[in-house]
Amino acid sequence: MVAVAQATGLLRIALTLTGDGIGCHHRLRAEVGLGVDLLAELGLVRPIRQRIPDCTEHACPLRDGCRHAITFAEARAGRSGKKYRLAPLGERALTDDAILAQLARAARDLALARRVLAALADGPHSIFALNTALLDQSLAALASTGDFGDAAFERGGLAAILALLADLGAIDHVGATVSLPRS
Repeated sequence: MVAVAQATGLLRIALTLTGDGIGCHHRLRAEVGLGVDLLAELGLVRPIRQRIPDCTEHACPLRDGCRHAITFAEARAGRSGKKYRLAPLGERALTDDAILAQLARAARDLALARRVLAALADGPHSIFALNTALLDQSLAALASTGDFGDAAFERGGLAAILALLADLGAIDHVGATVSLPRS
């Protein structure tokens, strides 16, 4: 139960970073270690893909010193999906611990989480070996079907799912080694 409470706290902090209704992936990653994709997969946020606001259009405290602000100010490529709004479920979850706890537990069923847990069934891995094993799965999926499908991931997404799984007590993440918890 303590582990779910830690993961619930992590998700709550992530949701509060929307402040004035708009959140930023770069702030989310820097301050909480989670990403927009993970929160969207849980149904908590809706990434903004059109009419993406400039950093000056919302109350991001990082905007003056953020190296990514120019991407939004100049409407450069790579900004789609990096800003987000809370989904209705995310709004309800801000004030309902039961929803957050349920979603935290559901994080174990996300595609990347299942792949991480399956890879660790063979024993402890360094973060680098785990990343390589997951990358090999992605490349095998691409070679087989021409599409990454559920095997797609990015390093930041892997770091986010590892943080959430560790908070849930589903994995032990000590230094550069990741393993399933000892029974």
